[in-house]
Amino acid sequence: MMVIRSYILYFLILLSVVACNDNGKQQVPVIDSTTLQMDSIAKAPDSLVYADCYEKFFQGLQTLNDSAHVVLTLRNGKKVKFAHFAANDMGGKYARYGIKSLDGDTIPELIMYNYTGGAHCCDELYIFGREKEGYVYKSRLFGGFVCIDPATNVFTFSLNETLGYFFSCYACGFSDSTTDFKTIREIELQYAGGRLQLKRYDSATEKQLFRNLEVLKKHGYQEIEGELMDNGWRKEFAMNFAVWHYNNGKNWNSTKTIFDKYYSFPDSVSVWKEFYTSLRDTEKESSL
Repeated sequence: MMVIRSYILYFLILLSVVACNDNGKQQVPVIDSTTLQMDSIAKAPDSLVYADCYEKFFQGLQTLNDSAHVVLTLRNGKKVKFAHFAANDMGGKYARYGIKSLDGDTIPELIMYNYTGGAHCCDELYIFGREKEGYVYKSRLFGGFVCIDPATNVFTFSLNETLGYFFSCYACGFSDSTTDFKTIREIELQYAGGRLQLKRYDSATEKQLFRNLEVLKKHGYQEIEGELMDNGWRKEFAMNFAVWHYNNGKNWNSTKTIFDKYYSFPDSVSVWKEFYTSLRDTEKESSL
């Protein structure tokens, strides 16, 4: 009996060894990087990616002499003390503020900046104009990668946050083997006439934008994969459409004409609806 049990035990051990070897020979499944929902930026340390975009601007700017008593009139008409607003609405550790004339006149504006933190969002920037009783709300930007050129006072607003998840994961991006495609995702703004106004791109940028759209169209229809995502193809369409939209008067009829010309694919209705909704939602947060 003991001999039979020994043979059975030996046989089971042999089977387990064979099974382990077979598992070791199995190929590791390949992960499709185009559909992997992982934001590489989330692994970054707690620091600003574009720190220079605001540090250089605010460096050396004049501050308020009596900030505890200065009154701000907010967008909704409510009046609050500067100190209260700074502590409760702009209380991040990266918050900055300063006084500078953005439009070249002799009356400086109050500019306030805050970084909300998080994986990849958000820069929050307010512009207040001088009035008799303090400062009144003029403009606001809210999104990822808002930069200010200290020499020209030009604001660069990236559409990375607005359209970062447009039928795609944030880290996914369209790639083209030719040199015809160049990423375009930003618009420029300048403060004038008491508000932020678009600084229109040059003709070379517009020509490149249309080359991008041609490349994307010729690429052919990109199937939606897991969780309604592609490899970033629709996102690049949306980025270029958005930049064109803002640089051409924000005329929705004209933008739809451009959209229909280049995105004549089976899901055009749903893609247009998502594009339109995304930009309108952004304009509720930012003065675009």
